[in-house]
Amino acid sequence: MTGASAPRRSRVARRRSVWLGLLTAGALAGLAACSGEPTMSALPTETATTTDASSTAPASTTTTTSTTTPPPLTVTSTAPGTIVTAGPPAATVTPPAVPGTCPYLSDEQAADINGQKTGQTSIIAVSPHPTCVFTRSDGGWLATVQIIAADTEQSAVAAVDQHVPIEQSDPADQPAGWSGGSMVTDTKSVYAVSKGTVAIVAESNQLQSIKGRQMVIATVAALGL
Repeated sequence: MTGASAPRRSRVARRRSVWLGLLTAGALAGLAACSGEPTMSALPTETATTTDASSTAPASTTTTTSTTTPPPLTVTSTAPGTIVTAGPPAATVTPPAVPGTCPYLSDEQAADINGQKTGQTSIIAVSPHPTCVFTRSDGGWLATVQIIAADTEQSAVAAVDQHVPIEQSDPADQPAGWSGGSMVTDTKSVYAVSKGTVAIVAESNQLQSIKGRQMVIATVAALGL
């Protein structure tokens, strides 16, 4: 197929749950029509019947029905006639955070973006780039920036969806060439985007997603991603 675009998280993909239900049902129905075999929902139900013959009362009948529900899938991108599913990279054991200097976002940048003075910055030494945890001058949490390396583009998209669920977030497309989402909770804002096999997640104690967006833009510029 020519002209195929890289999987990107878009408004179409944001209807992941609805797409999944409709596309899965359609796919099963199509297979049944082609193969002549019934779909899962059309399979006859096995009925176990027992009769109490020793009783003088009319025989009693017990009917047992079991239903099997297939596990849900995650749709990370769609194209005409194609459904791509993937999961985020597997969780790994990370070392403890230690005091340090973030190599791609300075304390001054973090302070300017979030409008608060920074305290001790900590580094979590993971690959390909360390996770940076910024604190306020009073020691409270300020912001975190995490860079995720995935095996595939679809897995990077799934990593973004893990941090900003499609049903709860708004589309995000900055910096140029990156795609993802942003959301605000009761305690923080989250901005997460991916490009190729790399995903970046920025969280701030400020309830404005623009804070995370600015941190991601600065991170991409510093690392040349």
